[in-house]
Amino acid sequence: MQRLRLALCALVLLLSACSTAPPVTSTAPTSAPATSPPGASTPATTGTATTGAAGSVPADHRALIDRFVAAINAGDAGQVAETFTQDARFDSVGRIYDGRAQIMDRFLVPEVIEAGGAYTLRGVSAGAGGRVIAEYDFATGHGGSEHFTYDCAVEGARFADCVGRYVG
Repeated sequence: MQRLRLALCALVLLLSACSTAPPVTSTAPTSAPATSPPGASTPATTGTATTGAAGSVPADHRALIDRFVAAINAGDAGQVAETFTQDARFDSVGRIYDGRAQIMDRFLVPEVIEAGGAYTLRGVSAGAGGRVIAEYDFATGHGGSEHFTYDCAVEGARFADCVGRYVG
C-alpha cells in the first residue's frame, strides 16, 4: 500500500510539475471508476477537457493523457512507457525517478500495474508554460483509493517532466 501510494504520488508530481496552475476542482468523476484488474479490457476513463488559468488544453496533450490512462488501466507496461520520453523525470511526492526505465521499473510497474490499480480521469487543465495537469482518482486494486494530480511538461507527444501530488 505504501509503495502504491508513493507511486501515485510520483505520477501526481509528474503531472503537477507541468504547471503552476491549481488542479482542476471538479468533484464529479466523468465516468465510473475502472475496477478491472490489469490485462482486462478496461476502457480509458476520460473527463472533459477543461480550462485552467493558462487557457484551454491542447488536443495533443489531451490525447497523450487519454493514451496514458488507457494503457495503465489495461496493464500494458510497454504502452505506458511509450507515453514518457527516454529521459523523462518524475517527482512522486518527493520521490524522484530519472529516466523512463526508473519511472517504469521502480514506480508504475510495481506500484500501479502489478498492484492491479486503475485510474479514473476527473479532469484536465492547461498548466503554465505549456504544461498539462490531469486530476485522477485511483482505485488501488486492494480496496483503497487515492486522489491526486499529475502536472507534466510535454515534449514530442510524450511526458517529459511530471510532478505528482495528492489532493486533500
